[in-house]
Parts: sequence; C-alpha cells; structure tokens
Amino acid sequence: MINFVIKSPTLAEIHCTPAELKALEKELSYKNMSAHYEYNKHMQRKWMERKDPEGFLLQAQELKDQINQNLVFYIRENPHTYPGIIPYITIEHSVSNYTVDYPKFKPIPWAKPLPFDLYPYQKEAVEKLMDIKHGHISVGTGLGKTAILLMIARNAGLRVVVSTPSQSIFSELMVFFQKHLGKGKVGGYGDGKKDLKAPITIAIGRSLSMLKEGTKAWDFFAEKQMLLVDEAHTFGAEELDRTCHGALKDIPYRMFVSGTQVRNDGKQILLNSIIGPCVLEMGVEEGINKGFLCPLKFKILHVISPSTRTFKDPIECKREHFLRNPNIAELAAKIANASWNVKQESTLILVEELGQIAMLQKLIKVPMAYAHSASKKDAEEWGLQSVDKQESIEKFNSGEVKVLVGTSCVSTGINLFCTHNTINFVGGASEVVTLQGTVGRSTRKLENSQYKDLHKPKPYSLIFDFEVSGQPILQRQLEKRIEFYQETGETVVY
Repeated sequence: MINFVIKSPTLAEIHCTPAELKALEKELSYKNMSAHYEYNKHMQRKWMERKDPEGFLLQAQELKDQINQNLVFYIRENPHTYPGIIPYITIEHSVSNYTVDYPKFKPIPWAKPLPFDLYPYQKEAVEKLMDIKHGHISVGTGLGKTAILLMIARNAGLRVVVSTPSQSIFSELMVFFQKHLGKGKVGGYGDGKKDLKAPITIAIGRSLSMLKEGTKAWDFFAEKQMLLVDEAHTFGAEELDRTCHGALKDIPYRMFVSGTQVRNDGKQILLNSIIGPCVLEMGVEEGINKGFLCPLKFKILHVISPSTRTFKDPIECKREHFLRNPNIAELAAKIANASWNVKQESTLILVEELGQIAMLQKLIKVPMAYAHSASKKDAEEWGLQSVDKQESIEKFNSGEVKVLVGTSCVSTGINLFCTHNTINFVGGASEVVTLQGTVGRSTRKLENSQYKDLHKPKPYSLIFDFEVSGQPILQRQLEKRIEFYQETGETVVY
C-alpha cells in the first residue's frame, strides 16, 4: 500500500514499492494541451525553420518537454506529490504524520453586519470548508460565493489572503470586505495597491504569482495563515501553481470557491491537486429550481457571414465569421434598441474584442456604456475611451444606461442584476466562458439589487446566441454551447 507522509500544506512524501510508484506515476500523469497546441503551431512555422534551423529545433524541444507532465516529482531522489491530489487517487493508500500546524480561529467583530442571513447551503459551505481546512466548493455563479468568502475570513480572524483572478473582481471584493470588516482590517495588493500591513489582504492572483523570494512582499504573504481563492479555475494553471506552491506554499488553511471547477486544457488534475476535495456542490439548475437564481430562456438566431474565406484554425474561423461578423453586430444592436424602446428592458452584450465594441457603438441608439481592460492606446485605435469598469457597471445596474457592452472584464464574478437580455457575441466552445460568462451574468435576481425599483420586473433572463450558416467549425462550437445551456435545465429554442 502507498503511504503519503504529509510534510507541509503542499508537500507529501511518497513511500511505496517501485511497482506502486510506477502505477502512481501513470495515474498522476497528464497532457498539457495548451503546450501541445503551441508545439503544433510552432512546427508549422517553416519560415523560422529555414531562417534559424538550430533555434527552431531548440524551441520545438522546449515546447515538447512541456506537453507530458506528472504530479510525482523528486526532491533529493525521493518521490513527492501535492497533498491536495491524494483524495483523488484511486490506488490503495494511507496518509500519516499530518504535521501541519493549524492556528485557532478568533472571529473578528463586524464593522457593518451583512444585511441578510446566509442561505443554508452558504452556511454549510462555510462550515465544511473551515472544517476540512484544505478543500473547495463548486456552486453556480450567482449563488453568493462572495458572502461565503467574507464569512470564512470573518469567522477565522486570522491573517488571510484572498486571491482573485481579475481586476474587476478584486475591486468588488475590496469594497465588500472593507464595508463589512472595516478598512483597517482589509488591504489590497494589485491594481496599484501594495498594502503590506492589513491582516486581511485582497490580492490579484497575477501579482501574487510574480512575488520574488526574499522581498518584503514575499515574506508578508508567506506568513499568512489562510488562503482563499475565488474562481480558481479561471486562473492560468501555471499561474495558480506558482502562487499556491510558491510564496503561499506554507499557508495551512487553503480554501477555493468557484462556479465550476473545470478546465479544458488538459490540466484538470493539476487544478485538483491545488484545490483539494470538493465539500459542497450546487449547479445552476438546482439554484434555479430552488429559487436562488433567476430562471433563463435561450434563443438561437440564424445569421450568415459576408466573408467567403475558409479556415482550418478554429480561432481564425471564429474571429472572421463570428467576432467580426457585421450581421451579428447589427442583429445584436437591433435587439438591444428594441428591448428598451418597446419593452423597457435592459441588455448585456458580451464581446471578446475592442473592434466589436466599436461596431456596436455605432449601431446602438439607446443610452449605453462599455467596459474593457485595454490600455488607453489600444482603445484609442478603435475610437474608444479608457473607462472605469465599475462606473460602467454601476450605470447599468442603476438604470442610467440601458445597454452594457463588456469584454471578459465583466464576464466573471460581477453582479449584474438588470439583465433582462444577454447577448453572447463571444461564441466559442469554452465551458468556462459560456457558463461563467453568458449564463453567469444572467442569473442574478433583480429583487436582490438596491436598484430593483428602478427597473421593470425580471421574471427570467433571455439569452441570445447565433448560428452562422455554412461554417462547420462554428456549428460544432455552437453545439457545445447549447450543451452547456441545457445544463441549466432549460430548453434552447432555434
């Protein structure tokens, strides 16, 4: 039997026979599909091979070496792995010498108590995560993960770091935590902030992944006692790996919350090793059925592409015939204009590129705002302005504008309550983008908004998507999106 000896929160020494080790390495191997894609793309660059044959082969080998990975690694010739993956291992095993020191909880007083009681499943999530010490929950977007994070940090009363995947979520968490726990208790690291004094720190994951050993910032975060990670699956796998197994590797309490703990780049096993076992799960369908989320309806609209170009690359095909398709832009604008002018309903349009915002801005005739995270220079190239994302979101939620056009900066972790209509102008086949973005931004219940009286009631949210005729690649991508839509338990109408 394999025995795992826990040495630290992120290090387990493996004791087993050679045959057992071989079987374990087989089970803990995985293929980095993003590296595989980059390798294949590199091998097609014949011009580079002709120009620099030696450099071409060297880079090819570097990429090839990144494809096949394993969670068994060696320290002084002794095999080790991450403790987080142990609950997933199917080979017979045992765990011993659990020597991690867990500080006792010391709840801190509220600066301003929450104006609502947690739902039973939220209370259960808090209790189970704090009990297991290293684990995760998977609850559909809109089911109150932010309140769960706040309650854990408050009940623990320890030195806590809350890691977020984006600037927009960072900003929302900063406001929320400081409001309820006090500005003196909560500091920020990232987006120009470098507070290294507050006991609770909200941090952007990328900033944490770039910490340098030996610096004041490294030492500050290394001494934290609890790690909370929001939307863990949306981080780059290597970025999350560098963060959780880098400066934060010795933090004892490790808890992760997300709408769906799924990756489609082959690195699911790496994510599992970081987030540990699941202690609570609730999908969007269950959330809707139990009345926690807004019901959804789906409608697929047929369009054609004015371009006759053909592509083998799915990314290029999507860009040419979906993202840059003026027919989709015109249809999206017509829906947004009519929704307000005829029905007094607000519309969210999710996009991927700045050019899409530029197209829509010329077509939308009702009050609108847009949100993106591009630089001023990049925005100006498309005739756009740099914008305050939070201000655009606030204008939409308050009803000052009737249409919000947003890139990925508003597609995860952002509370948008008045989405009578959501238009998916992103396409693709990503589960994360479809469920966290299009579906997730539509499920917030309007009655939970402070501005509910300024909007028409929202009995359901209607999601629009597009089928581009004559494009097999886009058809396959749409079929995948429809599968994700159907996970909500609702019917998709053509």
